[in-house]
Amino acid sequence: MIPLAEYERRRRDLEQRQEALDEQAKQMEMQVERTVELAGVVASVEDFTARIRQGLANTTFEQRRQLVELLIDRVVVSNEEVEIRYVVPTSAASEQVYFSHLRADYRTRSPLH
Repeated sequence: MIPLAEYERRRRDLEQRQEALDEQAKQMEMQVERTVELAGVVASVEDFTARIRQGLANTTFEQRRQLVELLIDRVVVSNEEVEIRYVVPTSAASEQVYFSHLRADYRTRSPLH
């Protein structure tokens, strides 16, 4: 037999340890989910690049232009600088979305400004 105070101390220690292990298990599960999700994204990107690489040699100028439009996320024009931001589709569905977003004031600005 152990004294009641010792039993209660051991029980608290075990409960704290169990809580820490539960939290660690939860974090590991979340990490596994993120890893699986990331593996799916990597597979999609690899598939996309393989298809692009295979077909790029036989494309027309118009088809290449369409590909570039697909990959452009946005064009940011500020003063004399132009920044083009690209995206890479991470799923088959995202290959159908055109992201081109030009600043609205690009039409009204004088080319000298």
